[in-house]
Amino acid sequence: MNSKLEDKISYLIENIPQLIKSFSYREGPDLYFYRRLMELRKKSSLEVLFSDNYFFELLYATLTAWDMNARGAKMKYFDEFKENLIRNKALFFKLEKYKLSQITIDQFSEIKNILNDLYDNLHLMKTGGRLVSNSKIMHFILPDLIMPMDRQNTLNFFFGYTMESKNKFLSIFECSYLVTTKLDLNKLLDDSWNCSIPKIIDNSIICAQSPKYRK
Repeated sequence: MNSKLEDKISYLIENIPQLIKSFSYREGPDLYFYRRLMELRKKSSLEVLFSDNYFFELLYATLTAWDMNARGAKMKYFDEFKENLIRNKALFFKLEKYKLSQITIDQFSEIKNILNDLYDNLHLMKTGGRLVSNSKIMHFILPDLIMPMDRQNTLNFFFGYTMESKNKFLSIFECSYLVTTKLDLNKLLDDSWNCSIPKIIDNSIICAQSPKYRK
């Protein structure tokens, strides 16, 4: 890992508690659908949810509320979206038991290999970008393991520019894991935007990058 990423990890370790304390994000359809999805995800196993059409409809609606069908991005039609996720259910099921803050070094390597394959297999968008859509859908399905990522905040924070790639996705996942090895984030959990440790890390990055989201 290069020194720039190490500096970003150190910054997060030192500043996440204060950033989350000052974090104030919008409340609207994006939060409503996200909370419904997180509630459903906590109540049921993936095996159950992947046999429930409502789960896929809620995933689709939440991605739409999170701007994945706007600003030049175009999602695939629902049936194709759902079919692609179902084709990859075995990979999601392998990851279901893991939580970002509780994995070992050996588990990290195994998880990274599975994520590599999952990233390659997910095709949710008509448009070309994949890091944003892939990371968001992984977060919705595996909220305790994967943080959502975007160009404006996540990629700019870690790399200083918005060009995406699978390697950047995996590097950001590694950075989020390393943060949890040095900082206990459980005390920052709540029932709103900070409902999982990966989302807490994401929210702190949003706050660091965008002053408008500070109280």
